[in-house]
Amino acid sequence: MKILSEVMFCVLIAVSSFIYADDTTNAPAPEAEKVQEQAQTPAPAETQTAPAEKTEPVTPSVQPKQESEKDKAAAEYDIKLRSLEEKINSLKDKIFRSKQRLAILQETVLTGSIAGSSVAVIHKNSVGSIFKLISAVYYLDDAVIYKKIDAPDELAKKEIRIYDAAVIPGPHHLSVYYIFRGAGFGFFSYMKGYSYQLKSGYSFSVDEGNLVEIVASPMDNGATFNIDDRLYVSFTMSRRMFESTNEMENK
Repeated sequence: MKILSEVMFCVLIAVSSFIYADDTTNAPAPEAEKVQEQAQTPAPAETQTAPAEKTEPVTPSVQPKQESEKDKAAAEYDIKLRSLEEKINSLKDKIFRSKQRLAILQETVLTGSIAGSSVAVIHKNSVGSIFKLISAVYYLDDAVIYKKIDAPDELAKKEIRIYDAAVIPGPHHLSVYYIFRGAGFGFFSYMKGYSYQLKSGYSFSVDEGNLVEIVASPMDNGATFNIDDRLYVSFTMSRRMFESTNEMENK
């Protein structure tokens, strides 16, 4: 009887163990269910925020301004260069004429044959009453031979013999400088007070024994011309050998 009881007790324990093991196997593990739920739940969409573009400060372009300054500097340099070239050419011409006069003078002194050579310069104002001559300066080979500044009364004469003297045979140059002032009236009243500067020159040659006469005449082209181009200077030269007229030249 005791043995039968022990056997029944063992069987009962075995059956209980089997039932407990079966329940444990069928129950889902909490951690496994949690992992499964997380896998099934869709992940929230990630919102990516693009980084703001870096804006660089806009600086105004200075290239056009620099180019304009360079062009201006180049133009000024070109003007200075041309002015220098003109001065050099003028200086070369003066040196050439001086050498010629010196050579002729040397030949004249060495040979002992000195004949008279002279130049006469006559001022003849052919400008009408619209312009009034107030100043006049004459140069012969860059030396002043006649000068009247702010002297309208003295220059009112139509013809003035301003120079008559002996010169060395050879090339010479006559330069004139005038200042006119507008004296308009009536329809030409706008000319009143207008100042106009006029420069001109004339190159000529004096042979040995020549008597040369040059007439410098400021003239007016007329109202059909632009105000800056109206006045000009006309030069007329006559050459003679003491008593007879040899030739007449006009410019």
